[in-house]
Amino acid sequence: MKMNSKYIISGMLMEVIEDAGDKWKLLNHTTYETVLFDKALLDKSIKLGKAEVVMDESSDS
Repeated sequence: MKMNSKYIISGMLMEVIEDAGDKWKLLNHTTYETVLFDKALLDKSIKLGKAEVVMDESSDS
């Protein structure tokens, strides 16, 4: 995951805006609030299908 990657979590569009150590600072485009999200928890959520990658800046498109 890298900066500007976008995810759908619980029906809300989230974008990584900052690396904050062991957490990502995300901009919630649904509520326009920023939240801190644990990196390991986000990885697990994606693997379990609870979060969806919408756009990953690290992928070649």
